[in-house]
Amino acid sequence: MGKQLTTEQKDQLIEQFVELQTDSMDLDTMVEWIQDILTNDYSKLTDSELKERVDCFDDDGLYDELVDNVTQQYPKQDVKQSLNQMETFIPGFHD
Repeated sequence: MGKQLTTEQKDQLIEQFVELQTDSMDLDTMVEWIQDILTNDYSKLTDSELKERVDCFDDDGLYDELVDNVTQQYPKQDVKQSLNQMETFIPGFHD
């Protein structure tokens, strides 16, 4: 290993390296990286901590909506999408 760094030097090295890494990332890579970090962080939370975090992000019932999304036996479908799919099976549906 190279020279022994002080805490301040190590912090500066990390800051410079992080800047180089992020500068070289395209948007898709950066989004994927952030999603991985957030997923890992949120996976460590208790259920009540996770609810608190979601409520801090959006307190308009988002947590309950997300719970509904993951506990439904059949996923919700967009009504317009369902009608469009029906039209392909029933020609002239809107005529």
